[in-house]
Amino acid sequence: MEPIPKPLFRRLLLTFLAGGGCFLIGLVFFLLEGDMPFFTLSILLFLFSCGKGILSFLQVKKKTYTVLEGTCTDVRMNLPGGTQDLCLTDADGNEHCLVIGKDHKIRAGYSYRFYFRDSDGISPGRNPLLKKALLTDNLLGVEEI
Repeated sequence: MEPIPKPLFRRLLLTFLAGGGCFLIGLVFFLLEGDMPFFTLSILLFLFSCGKGILSFLQVKKKTYTVLEGTCTDVRMNLPGGTQDLCLTDADGNEHCLVIGKDHKIRAGYSYRFYFRDSDGISPGRNPLLKKALLTDNLLGVEEI
């Protein structure tokens, strides 16, 4: 089996760890305080995160994601939304405009690889706004090349 890309592996690992952490905290509170509603909610969070992790793992295993590589040419911060607009130029010279969260530290002049979920059933066609929205909502991870 081919190795899982680092950003996707990190996302899988954090999904499973978050669910396991919720379960352990709920178990501790149940054993110490007898708090059954909190324990029930922690079990539900654990089950949902395991389900999401399994679905994400199957997506990575089947390679149903899109990789976009290129050099970042422009980064603009959006103050009210907590996002940043960036322009990415790929190896063919095509320019892609993305909106991502400020938690990703992207700098102009550096090369990056973006991983996106495949959007089934929706064809952006020639509408750049729809294409931008699809790329933004389906971001799985980013790594510097």
